[in-house]
Amino acid sequence: MVIYLLTNNFSAATRKVYDYLYSEIIDNRLKPGTALSEVEISKSLHSSRSPVREAMMALENEGFVRRYPGRGCFVREITMRDVAEIFELRIILENAALARSYQYIDLDALERVEAEIRHISPDSSTKEYVRLDRQFHELITDNCGNERLMSFLHTLSGQIEWVRRLATAKPQRFDQFRQEHLALIDALKREDVELAQRLLTEHIRNVQASTEVVCIGLAAGGASASGRKG
Repeated sequence: MVIYLLTNNFSAATRKVYDYLYSEIIDNRLKPGTALSEVEISKSLHSSRSPVREAMMALENEGFVRRYPGRGCFVREITMRDVAEIFELRIILENAALARSYQYIDLDALERVEAEIRHISPDSSTKEYVRLDRQFHELITDNCGNERLMSFLHTLSGQIEWVRRLATAKPQRFDQFRQEHLALIDALKREDVELAQRLLTEHIRNVQASTEVVCIGLAAGGASASGRKG
C-alpha cells in the first residue's frame, strides 16, 4: 500500500484534486459521512479519474476519507477514539520536534506571534484564533530539521483543524489560550526545554478536552437529527 505522507510527490493534476478535496473537507463543505464519487469529482474538476483516485487514496491514508468495500468512499466521521489517538500522537511528536527546534526558532518571528497573541480577545474571530495557534505551533515543528516528523505533524494538524472547524461557535477559551501560549513562548525564549515540554503537553491536553466537548455536541446533534427523521 502506498502511503501519501509526503504529498510533494503528487503530479500537478493530483495536487489540484487533493487540494480541492482537502479544503472542502477541512472547511466542512463536505461533511462527515458524505459520499465521494470519483465520476462526479472528475466531472466537476475536469480531471481524469486517475488523479481523483490518487488524491482520495492520500486522503484515506491521512484519515480524512474511509473506503467501504462495495459501497465506495465517504468523508470520515470523527469518533472519540480518533480524538484520543490524534492527541496522543500529537503530544509525542510535537514534544520531539520541540526538543530539536527550540534553539533554532527565529526570535523575531516568535516575538511577532507573541505580540499578536497578547492582543487576541473574545471579539476575535475563530479564523484568527486558528491562524495564531497554527502559526505558533509551526514555529516549533518547522524548525525541527526532520522532514518525516514534519510530515506526520502536518497530517495531524490537518485533522485537528478539521475537528475545530466542525464547531460553528467561536472558541470560548480565549483567556486560557492566551495564557498557555504566552507561558510557552516565555519558556522558549529562555530555552528552558523541560518547562516548555511540560507546558506544551498541558496545552495539548486542554485542547483535547475542548475538542472532545465539540465531538460530543456533534454526536448529540446527529443523534437528535436521526431521531427526528425516524
